[in-house]
Amino acid sequence: MSETLTQGATGADSTKPQLLRALGLREGIAIHMGVIIGSGIFLVPATIAGHLHAMGPIMLVWIVAGMLTLFGALTMAELSAVLPQAGGPYVYLRQSFGRIWGFLFSWNDYFINKAGSAAAIAVAFATFLGYFVPALNPEAAFFRYEWSLFGHPLHFAIGWVQIVAMTTIAIVTFINVRGVKFGGWVMNIFTTAKVVALVGLILAVVFSGKGSSSNFLPWWPDSWSGELTAAFGLAMISALWAYDGWIDVTLTAGEFKNPQRNVPLSLLIGTLAIIALYLGANLAYAYAVPIGVMPGSPRIAADVAEAVLGPVGASLVVVGILCSTFGSTNGMLLSGPRSIYAAGADGTFAKSFGRVHPRYHSPSVAIVTLGVWGMILTLSGTYDQITSYVVFGSWFFYALTALSVIVLRRKMPNANRPYKAWAYPYATLLFVAIATWFIVNTFLEDTRNAIIGIVLLLISLPFYFYWAKRRQGSS
Repeated sequence: MSETLTQGATGADSTKPQLLRALGLREGIAIHMGVIIGSGIFLVPATIAGHLHAMGPIMLVWIVAGMLTLFGALTMAELSAVLPQAGGPYVYLRQSFGRIWGFLFSWNDYFINKAGSAAAIAVAFATFLGYFVPALNPEAAFFRYEWSLFGHPLHFAIGWVQIVAMTTIAIVTFINVRGVKFGGWVMNIFTTAKVVALVGLILAVVFSGKGSSSNFLPWWPDSWSGELTAAFGLAMISALWAYDGWIDVTLTAGEFKNPQRNVPLSLLIGTLAIIALYLGANLAYAYAVPIGVMPGSPRIAADVAEAVLGPVGASLVVVGILCSTFGSTNGMLLSGPRSIYAAGADGTFAKSFGRVHPRYHSPSVAIVTLGVWGMILTLSGTYDQITSYVVFGSWFFYALTALSVIVLRRKMPNANRPYKAWAYPYATLLFVAIATWFIVNTFLEDTRNAIIGIVLLLISLPFYFYWAKRRQGSS
């Protein structure tokens, strides 16, 4: 058998079931691209067009978000080569800033980021399935309850969309409990399908002859105001959501063959490919549909396909989008459990989360718990609302993790670094600076959702101190 055992994040007792090193470069690129390319690029260009009413700023927001993601990936590549263990940023933050910061990342990534993302993308899957099944209408529900919390509107709904979304999460939970090799195989299939769908849509627009370059106008606003800067920041939330998931391949580093090579290459190749795809998709959308019309299109990719290919072409693109959202949901359940698994194996969280299935060698408790929590989250919140919670907290930890490169260069000067961050420390510091601006702007412009994200994070502290006390008592 080509797979080998790994002791994950902690050097655990080798007599107990361990994770398998069963992933290669192909699976790494598939996981990286498959997690990132979910529903975002098929939906959020319409949201961004609603914030920014000129093509130049729209393209700029995708370029800035893409370069920010690339600089982050370049930084993360060094960390993954130095500490190629399951848990990714949990391990990096623990080594650089202390155990509590690793725990806070795991809590945010697992309970808020991955669960919220899985819920949002599964709901998007069900919504696009509504293209073929009219009963899957987000506005139609068997039961709906709305209320207000500190003036913030919230709602709880149960309908066919939620049932399909929960079923989708249940299926990918089963897939990933069966092991990382099976989950990686599924990622290969669905990542290929979604890339083919996106490239096919771009080429269809280019060669259809049904678009117009006049749709790109106005290219630039007459003046750049403070209001436009604020709108640019809000548009960044949507763009970064479409790029989100770029750290996920590092969470599975403990299950890669030759991780010092394959994880950094997966980050770099995958990120560059996604930037090119996203820029091409945005140009194609605008070529087919005028910017002023985009904000009124809840399924912009499908509408573009219908405009250039007719109903049959739109149906094919929607099938591609369904593959994309299903594959991305699978990626959430593949990578997400590894962050809390590392904390559990380390004694920073409940040890049951650090257990490995004796037959499938997967962190089954962490996977099942994430699946159940994600299913619950499908019942509450809108797509935009969930993404606001996810993006704000995540980018705080992305910035902190990037700083780990600088800290570990000082703490571990003699560590083997088969890959070193490009343009260090300038690219790293630029990443941190832009991420900090984004976090501050989000807090100022989307204060309620930012505060909710902070509160959800602070809720974790009693759990941390409880498990810290348990860990000290057993040592």
